[in-house]
Amino acid sequence: MTPPQDADTHRTRARSNTNTFPSSFWVRRRTEPVAALSPLPPVPSQQLLPLETLIANLTPPAVPSLSTARALALALASPASPGTAVTLAALQPVLSALCAVDAPPALRATGFEILAAYLDAPHTHPLSLSDRLALFSFFPSSGPLAWVSDVWEPRFRALSALTQDGAEIVGIEVPLLTVLESWIDGAFVGILTRDNVSPTDRAERERSIDMLCAFLMATCARRETMARLSDEDVADVLRFYGRLIERALLVPNDQFASPASVSEQQSPAHTPTRATHRRHHSSASIPLASPVNSTAPSVPTRHVVDVAVTAYLNHLSSQLQYLAPIHLNLILPILFRTLAFHASALPRLSLSSSDQFETSFPLERRVVETLDKLLNGAYTTYCFIILKQQLMPQMGHGVDIRTSIQTSTGACRALRIYIRRALCTRLARAYIARMSSDTHTLSGAPGHIDLGNDLFERAWAKDEITRGDLGKVGRILRRSADAWVALTAESFEGVDINEREKVLLEVAGVLKDVFQEYDERAENEDNDEEESNVVGEILLSLTSYICPLKNADGTPYLVPLTHPADEPSLFLRAMAALLSRDHATTPSNPLLSTILLSISDHLVDADTAKLITIMVERGDLSPITLDWHSNWTAILGKPTIANISRPLTRTTLLDALQEVFAFVRDVPAHRHLLVDLVLDFCRKQDTGKGGRDGYEVIWNILADELVLRQTEAQEHSSEQGTLQGDAFIGSVLDLLMTTAMEDQDVDHDIVSESTLPSTLTSSNVSPILSRGQSEFLVPQKEKESSMPGFTSLLSSFTSGASTRSHSQAPPRSDDTSSTNIPLSLPEPVIMPAAVGAVAALVHIFSQLAFTPHSLNEQNRMLAVRVFHILVGILPSAKSPRARLSVLQFFFRLRVDRDHRLYSVYERYDRLGNIAALAGLIGRVEILTAPGATTDAAGVPEDHEVHDAFKARARPPERDGRKASRGRDARPSRSGSSRSRSRATTRVISATLPRPESKHRKPIWHVPESLPFTIPESDTPSDGLISYDPLGPGNRSVLPISSLLLALIDAIQEEKDWEILSYILCHLPTLLSNKHFFCGPKSRAAISKLNTALCNGINTGELGSSITHWPAGLRPRDAHGLAFHTLSVLISYRSCFELSHRHILVGVLITGLSGQQSTIKACLQSLSLAAFELPDSMKRFLPDILTKLSQIMTNASMAVHIIDFLAIIGSLPSLYANFIEADYKMVFGVALQYLRLHNRPEASSETSWALSQHLRIMSYYIVYLWFLAVKLPDRPRHVTYITRQLLLANEDREEVDEPAEVCFDWLARYTYASADPRPTNSMLSDIVMNAQPQHDSEVISQKTWVVGNSLVTIRSLAKIGWVDVVARRASGLTRIVARIENVPMVGPGEVDPDTLSVPAILAMDHSSVSSEEENLYQVRRPFCYPYQGVYHVLPQDVLRTLHPDPIENSDSPPRPDPITGYVWRGSAPSQRRKEVAIDPSFFALQLSAYPGTHDGRRRRFRVHDTEDLDKVFKNIDRIPVIDTHKVGIMYVAPGQTLEQDILGNVHGSPAYTRFLEGLGRLINLRGQVDVYAGGLDPDEDGEYAYAWWDDIGQILYHTATLMPSHLHDPHHNGKKKHIGNDYVRIVWNDSGVPYKFDTLSTQFQFVNIVIEPHSLGAIAAFSNNLHENEYFRVTLQRAPGMSEFSPIGHFKLISAESLPLLVRQLSLLADWFANIFWRTGRDTEREEMPTNWQYRLQAIKRFRAKMAPAEPEPVEGILQQESRKDFTIDF
Repeated sequence: MTPPQDADTHRTRARSNTNTFPSSFWVRRRTEPVAALSPLPPVPSQQLLPLETLIANLTPPAVPSLSTARALALALASPASPGTAVTLAALQPVLSALCAVDAPPALRATGFEILAAYLDAPHTHPLSLSDRLALFSFFPSSGPLAWVSDVWEPRFRALSALTQDGAEIVGIEVPLLTVLESWIDGAFVGILTRDNVSPTDRAERERSIDMLCAFLMATCARRETMARLSDEDVADVLRFYGRLIERALLVPNDQFASPASVSEQQSPAHTPTRATHRRHHSSASIPLASPVNSTAPSVPTRHVVDVAVTAYLNHLSSQLQYLAPIHLNLILPILFRTLAFHASALPRLSLSSSDQFETSFPLERRVVETLDKLLNGAYTTYCFIILKQQLMPQMGHGVDIRTSIQTSTGACRALRIYIRRALCTRLARAYIARMSSDTHTLSGAPGHIDLGNDLFERAWAKDEITRGDLGKVGRILRRSADAWVALTAESFEGVDINEREKVLLEVAGVLKDVFQEYDERAENEDNDEEESNVVGEILLSLTSYICPLKNADGTPYLVPLTHPADEPSLFLRAMAALLSRDHATTPSNPLLSTILLSISDHLVDADTAKLITIMVERGDLSPITLDWHSNWTAILGKPTIANISRPLTRTTLLDALQEVFAFVRDVPAHRHLLVDLVLDFCRKQDTGKGGRDGYEVIWNILADELVLRQTEAQEHSSEQGTLQGDAFIGSVLDLLMTTAMEDQDVDHDIVSESTLPSTLTSSNVSPILSRGQSEFLVPQKEKESSMPGFTSLLSSFTSGASTRSHSQAPPRSDDTSSTNIPLSLPEPVIMPAAVGAVAALVHIFSQLAFTPHSLNEQNRMLAVRVFHILVGILPSAKSPRARLSVLQFFFRLRVDRDHRLYSVYERYDRLGNIAALAGLIGRVEILTAPGATTDAAGVPEDHEVHDAFKARARPPERDGRKASRGRDARPSRSGSSRSRSRATTRVISATLPRPESKHRKPIWHVPESLPFTIPESDTPSDGLISYDPLGPGNRSVLPISSLLLALIDAIQEEKDWEILSYILCHLPTLLSNKHFFCGPKSRAAISKLNTALCNGINTGELGSSITHWPAGLRPRDAHGLAFHTLSVLISYRSCFELSHRHILVGVLITGLSGQQSTIKACLQSLSLAAFELPDSMKRFLPDILTKLSQIMTNASMAVHIIDFLAIIGSLPSLYANFIEADYKMVFGVALQYLRLHNRPEASSETSWALSQHLRIMSYYIVYLWFLAVKLPDRPRHVTYITRQLLLANEDREEVDEPAEVCFDWLARYTYASADPRPTNSMLSDIVMNAQPQHDSEVISQKTWVVGNSLVTIRSLAKIGWVDVVARRASGLTRIVARIENVPMVGPGEVDPDTLSVPAILAMDHSSVSSEEENLYQVRRPFCYPYQGVYHVLPQDVLRTLHPDPIENSDSPPRPDPITGYVWRGSAPSQRRKEVAIDPSFFALQLSAYPGTHDGRRRRFRVHDTEDLDKVFKNIDRIPVIDTHKVGIMYVAPGQTLEQDILGNVHGSPAYTRFLEGLGRLINLRGQVDVYAGGLDPDEDGEYAYAWWDDIGQILYHTATLMPSHLHDPHHNGKKKHIGNDYVRIVWNDSGVPYKFDTLSTQFQFVNIVIEPHSLGAIAAFSNNLHENEYFRVTLQRAPGMSEFSPIGHFKLISAESLPLLVRQLSLLADWFANIFWRTGRDTEREEMPTNWQYRLQAIKRFRAKMAPAEPEPVEGILQQESRKDFTIDF
């Protein structure tokens, strides 16, 4: 049958030119009909010749011409050609010459085209038989040229025309079949190999085979043809197709193996795993690139077997109804072999499918359907006779062993499918019976059953009596299995004897199907005895195959029943799965246990483990049996069961031991017997080569028994009992200590990759197989324990679906879904004995310390004893893993504020500091526990640990520039400064370079695997403390100083990097629990630790003792980790002398020369030291600045350097001794970063938001430090700053707006320290407010645009006073002065001047307020109203200046120490600083500086004053400094909800003291210049905290100062302010971590969280006990936000310095958060303008609107007229 023509429209037949002739014109493309001719090329010379001439030119002896032949073909094919003029006799000589075998292919093809054209012509006379036979002779039937690429198609068309498409073949039937077979064979030979065959040629051959086979099938299918063919002729055709299949099956599979990449992309996801002899290519074709033309499209091809089988099945389907039974001997073996080749995995039995055969491979389905017709047709008996024969080995019958194996395999598969249909019938009946029993009414009558007819038809089919009866056909399989198992190696000459496993695998598959049907029966349904016998016989026969198996060393081959996937072959995996079934639910005679005993020598560890399990289930090992103790003695005494070679048996044994111990736990008599036996057994075990590894159950039993006997000894106060208990306790502790110290790790130092320990299967692994693995074709790594059980019955009945999906692999033994410890996952490998002993000691300590046992003093003393043992193990143990386990326990200990001990699991590393440090050395491995609540990186949903575990979300690419990304956290291999400070979501340890063959195996990574658990985690101990504030001797205290000294010794002398790195990564977090290290001994140890770290870094001795460094790491990496510990040690400043503090700061300065991660840590530490160690910082600050100027070119450090300079600039005491060079160094750093980030394309290493932040902060540093310079020295820095600003704009014609603002700002503050905005004074009120009798027109006002400033001058004509206001970008300057040219008129004269003298006397006083009226008795009767405002009368000014106090009134109250001063009115900045003004200030404020350079007039007067007031109001509405608003929330103990937190109206005293230092408490009523942040005194309270300087103001939205209203239970009034703040300060006294999204708002950017460093309630409600306490500050950032703060993961800060630090953090955070929001969360390239820029833009807009037209140019002297005529501008 020809393939669809549209399937190959894209193909082009690219052939190489094998002769001098051009390509034949008649070659048909794939899209053309079979009989259609291709368009003929023009033949100009011969086309006009008559037919006779053309024939004559081609008739021998003339030499044939290709063009002439083509012309003849065209002429014959033309409808206008007189065909009657051409006779066959005339053409025969031509055809004989052209169609000769030795003729060139082009001429032969043209000759056949001539013949086809002649025969297809409608006027051609009918051929006689002789003519037909004569023409038939032109078609060769054999020889090497039976198939030629360029000839076959025209030859086939000619044959079709000659035979009238197979209808006219009388007399040539057999020769025609012979010719077609030879042609098919000739084409088939070319596709048997890929060698020297192009994909195009192969596709052409396949097309030829399809067309020829279709013609052969159509010819043989004609009834008249069948009548003339004998049975032998029909059989010959079948044999021909059989030979094709046999030859195809002999082709090695690798001849048609596609590349891995191709197969992975094109093979279906559900393609089953196959043995080497199987291959299935019928489902899809694999495109192959043509080697001839690389540009040609890929030509899809099929496997050679698919081609042969397709042709065979097509022919067989057309002949099946006419075949005689004798032909079945030819047909069935071939079908069996093809079925074996195409066999795919069979699914589980189900009622959803109609025939229990589901496959996506068409050929396999066709083969099965054909066999189904035969086995269930008219010749069923005869077919089964043949099937029985083919199931047996066929040696000696002319069949080679390989063919016999393949045939038997297919026969077994056919019989298996046959049996599956019968099993499906039984499933249907079982389901109907169950549904019937479930629907019975209470009376016993059957209820309504809603079942489909198809289910009943499945249950009671027509052929149910004889079809698939296992009892009848099962023994056929048993005899086949016996025969194949009995074969010896001599029978397999040249073939691997293991090939017979393919047959046995199908037999095992039958048992698998039968067992599944058994499992899904009803519980009360009995098994058929005969069936059980057959099943047992088959299983026993298959099991006998295992008996002779030996290993290479001659030992018996072991069958791992609990791990079938570990078997080397599919059959052994199947057998392991069958033999591992449940004994109680496996109907077998003989029993399964008997069968297992027959191969006891071959049972793997899992088998003996299962036997122990059976003993436990029967109760043979528990006290319910009298001989239970002797059974235990016998089991523990057998070396083959308890030795190390059987780990699973040991595990099962230990599980049984644990179960029995739990059973006898409350019966001391039995428990003592068992534990004494266990203790004696453990002592006798071999300690070498891991003899006691994996004994954690035994260690736990001994630990529990120790605690129990300690408790029993206390309960029984008799001296004898106590002594016995002490003896046992001493024995156990000695055993544990000896084991922990003496046992060594096996292969710890150097291991090969092939010897890495594998994960053991847990007992929790599901025993159910996946549907996709039902044929035991599972990957070797996927473990299975048994066959499907009863639990899958209902789902498989109704849907046919397995209890597992196709997409899910079977559960693995290392599944961590049950864990609830995010950073502490179970250890998947066998626990070494030393580690187990440490875990037992930890278990003992935990029981004595964290349970009610700690209330007893004897138990506390025993806990201290165990603690000493653990501390002694740390430096002395030989096992690094044991030492690591001790460290893992110690670093999880914490104390609360009452010094009560507790352990941390859930909050072990919630800040992510440990993970970040581990990431620096490649020890972070992200593991996601299924079912756990984790984020995208696989870590718990805790925003404080967010950045430590996963790469921060980066914004998309911006304008072709890729978003900056964190580098891999891998060790640096060179001296470069690549950042290693970020931990990523990848397995970082895997990135470290390894030797080719062996490497040092790390023993720890984050998240950690703990060998122990501690009860009552995160709950303080009831009795055990680390420090007694009442003094020594009162109670047992844990000697923490001994632990700290042991850690110091390890830091100084440790040789193992695993131990040292663990200490350095975990020590900062432990030290942050400051209450853990209280007392004089601990303080001395802390000082020693500081000295050891500082000396180790300075001298380079830290890490110098390490014997083996991992690849890529070196001592400087250890130094980098140590700097993080020094950062925490800053909070222990009280433990250090002044010289030690200097050394600490000096060491931090040396770290600025290290790697980027080290520089970052040191900068953050120095920022903290600026608050905590001011004396040392003041001493070394010039050196620090020098170092910063050397590393400032590193862009990644820019934000941290800028932060440091901002913090230093906020602390004037640190730079009090600065000289000009020091200031210049600061300006140089800031301006250099400005040059780097003033052009976006120049800062490609950072995000856009961060670049904008650095740009703004660079200007901020310039402003901040310029104000720090003394006023007389400021002009000397202007030149340098100006030059650097211009260089930052060197690629622009004009300076940008920020630079222009900066120039204007410098002009304001270089010669004066005045405020950027004036305040109303009494002088202004007196002078500028006219008397009531005066009208407003007496005041004249004019405005000029001077550069980028607006200058307004107002004058009072009769008084002589002028008011000059200069509005600039940097602020507003107001000058009130009297013109002395106007004489002062005294009293008694016309219009006397009564205001000047009082005004001058009152010029330094502010306007009178209502409070001042009450205080100084300034009464309204002495004031006059004018335009709604009361004005002071001149005669009362002296009384106002020198008032009389109110009689009998108390003095004004002193400020409250908690609330502080309450500021009201305008910002009183003049009251806190010295104000000096240089004359140049006035000139600059009224000048055009910095001017414009656009050619326009620098100064002109504004004549159109209609909108001038509106413009002034708009400009004056823009603040003259930057404003920020920050929210503050107090979280009381136990609070976690938004409503509760916002409802707080007060906080702890510590919180109140923090607010006092954070800012000034202001009264919101009557505020003029202090930024109110949108607060309304009537709604949001009258008071708020604020802070300001000459650069910016911060208003704190404090929730506790805002009132709570009954009508607003959700506190939306507070939330509308705090929820809209980009930055929030959270004082967290709740005792639990504050979640980032606690406050539901879309403005979640930055949270600054302040909390006690230790748990406890003292900090929340104490008054003065903890004024000098330290607090932990953390900063939470929104996803995608770059790191910008000096906090890192956390910082410890004293209460004294806390407000200063948090204020700076809030300022930095609000700047960056605003930029982050404005840039669309760092996805848009938007600039962040400041208030100064907004003012500049408003002025520029007004200037552009009011600019006058330029005068026309005039030549000569008159061109100066516009400049000389001052009335134009004035």
